[in-house]
Amino acid sequence: MNERSKGNRILFVGLNTVDIQLVVPDYPEPNTKTKASRCIIYPGGPATNAAVTCAHVGEKVDLFTPVGKHAFTDFILEDIRKFGIHIIDPVSYDYSDPVFASIVSSENNGDCTVFLYHPQIQYNIYDDINFELNINKLVMFDGYYPEFALPLVKRCKERNICTVLDGGSWKSCLAELLYYVDVALCSNDFQPPGVKENGEIIKYMQNKGVKLCAITRGNESILYAEGKVKSEIDTSPVNSVDTLGAGDVFHGAFCYYYSNGFNFTESLKKASYIAGESCKSLGTRQWTDNFMIDNASV
Repeated sequence: MNERSKGNRILFVGLNTVDIQLVVPDYPEPNTKTKASRCIIYPGGPATNAAVTCAHVGEKVDLFTPVGKHAFTDFILEDIRKFGIHIIDPVSYDYSDPVFASIVSSENNGDCTVFLYHPQIQYNIYDDINFELNINKLVMFDGYYPEFALPLVKRCKERNICTVLDGGSWKSCLAELLYYVDVALCSNDFQPPGVKENGEIIKYMQNKGVKLCAITRGNESILYAEGKVKSEIDTSPVNSVDTLGAGDVFHGAFCYYYSNGFNFTESLKKASYIAGESCKSLGTRQWTDNFMIDNASV
């Protein structure tokens, strides 16, 4: 019996990056030189950070993400595997550049600015995409790599596996992918073409057949729709040290709770609390050292 055949698991599908984060007093003005107080380097990316969160809570996790062969391959794989995550790399034999994210974080208020370098590479799709899905009880997609995501989300629908979308920002492939999504968790930056207001975004999702929708708005309340019921959930104020990856943490925590029997609103509330706690530490990993999740207190 291989490791993936042991019990129900949650699968995350999407991006991994090499995050290089510089911490500065304030965001610098153009044409200036600023000395950073910290430099933090970790694997990141929406699906990867969500997978790490879910595994840290205590779930069995699979991560389907193109890594490939390059100078940072071992660095990425070793860090993610420390959390007990099983990595499925459909391009493990391809030589390519990694995806880089350069982040500047402000010590003053915890805000961050991200610069993403994503090389345009035509991957060869290997048989790894045909791995067994039946042991996965929930699958989350971050909208990257539609050449992999679209076939997988369709197979999930055929097998009645719950599908969740991380809607951090609009991507053109989502116009099709959303037809196969059960739960959409969107940020305030998520704007389909011609749609701007939050109410219109929820209506757009529901017209695609999405059953449950939520829109996170930083420190403001979370808007959500569950069928005809539309309401909001208040969030607790947090003295943020760093907001980097907070949305990813939210998605990973939600997937854990929702797949383990908590209803939609309960899962949103618990995920919001954990995302807030992650903002009290620098980077996307330090919070896992400083904060152990006690379900009784969440």
